[in-house]
Amino acid sequence: MKIPCVKKTCKDCPFRKDSLESWLGRERMTGILKASSFVCHKNTDLQCAGHMLLKGSDNAFLSTARHFHIDLKLKGRELVFDSVKDCIDHHADS
Repeated sequence: MKIPCVKKTCKDCPFRKDSLESWLGRERMTGILKASSFVCHKNTDLQCAGHMLLKGSDNAFLSTARHFHIDLKLKGRELVFDSVKDCIDHHADS
């Protein structure tokens, strides 16, 4: 079964620790992280791996997959911010 999600963060994923600082701003990133799911900014047909990895069970897509015992085999957790707060602070305007 093909699941419509990216399996690992892309090099430009805004949820990665090495993303461009202040890229999206505090307000925009806060809004994105309040969302229950988020599509990849490069492929809008697929769910974003970074959002799923950062939000964990608070991401509706990932939570639903787990409910049906589907392992999405996501990779790159070590590349993603450790917390929502860290991600928002990174994107906040200087």
